[in-house]
Order: sequence, then C-alpha cells, then structure tokens
Amino acid sequence: MSAFSLRFDFDELTIAILGRNDNGLLLYGAAELSGDHEGFSVEAIHLAEGTVLRAAGNAEFGRPSTFADELFRRIAAVIENDKTVLGRHAAMEWAEHVERHSEAA
Repeated sequence: MSAFSLRFDFDELTIAILGRNDNGLLLYGAAELSGDHEGFSVEAIHLAEGTVLRAAGNAEFGRPSTFADELFRRIAAVIENDKTVLGRHAAMEWAEHVERHSEAA
C-alpha cells in the first residue's frame, strides 16, 4: 500500500471551546497530512507565525505540553472531520492528491 503526504493550508480555523464555535479564536497555518488510499491523518501543524505542533511532545526536549498537545488534538479533529467545512476541503484535496499520484504511477 502506498503512502502519501500533503501540505494542507488553512485559514480561519475555529476550534470549539466549551462546545461553542463562536469564541472568536481563528487559527491560520498548514497541516502535514499523511496516509494512503483509505484516508489521512494530521502529522504536524504549522501555525502561521512559525510554531509547529505535533500530536505529543510539544514542550522543550520533546516532553509533553498539556496546552500545546490539546491544541494539536483540537485542530487535527477539525481537519480530519469531513463534517466540518475545512475537513471536507481537506478530504477533497487529499482525494485529488491521491488520485493524481496514483495515475502517475
């Protein structure tokens, strides 16, 4: 099974806080997606001003950072969910990317 990767740029990504999306927090950046024909997951998130978030170990020397780790999980959840606007967009870009590279092979 082939592995693929894709950079997915996002802007105005909103995460839910206490179950509400109207909190005014908008995030900008790009996500590194990786996966196969079945789908993708978010491997890393690059925020617009240079901060890089990973699934775990976001503190100094790869130690856990509760806030940064949770922020990664919440952003990834939006991008990986095809029921959100950004998630649908990411899924469409992923499908096109996989199709394009599968045809070239």
